[in-house]
Amino acid sequence: MAYGNQFKSSPISDITTADTSELYPLGSTYVESADEVVAANSTHEGDRLWVYVKAGSGGIATQSVVARVAGTSPFTGINGVAANTAAEVIGISTYVIAENSYGWVVRRGCVEADGNSVTQGVDIVPAADGEVNDVGSSEEDHIIGTALDAASSAVGTVFLTLA
Repeated sequence: MAYGNQFKSSPISDITTADTSELYPLGSTYVESADEVVAANSTHEGDRLWVYVKAGSGGIATQSVVARVAGTSPFTGINGVAANTAAEVIGISTYVIAENSYGWVVRRGCVEADGNSVTQGVDIVPAADGEVNDVGSSEEDHIIGTALDAASSAVGTVFLTLA
């Protein structure tokens, strides 16, 4: 296979494990190349942008929308809710991050998300308990990406488009 993007933003030893101490500055970003993304999950494509966060009250569930906690660091997150706009969303978690622990969440690219009612090819928005739903009327400012497959009370693949 020909190698595409060869850019490495920084060497990260393990991007899939939470830590009880802060190993990187909050808000640090990491670009995972398309080759690494496909090696990790053959159904995913393209580069993936990760951001380093701290879990707020209650922690962060796996495959959950992660939203900013008002009044704290912009990179302290909790499980998202339906009221969250795209500007309030940090990304989607790929593993559990316990309260006051640290980890990486996907900000842009392919990722698995807990879906409540998701239709393939339809824009997605945060829903209750960190899930995602199809966009409804008057929810344009809540759109965080697009569903790549369908999910009903299950995990589905989404493409996040957060800036």
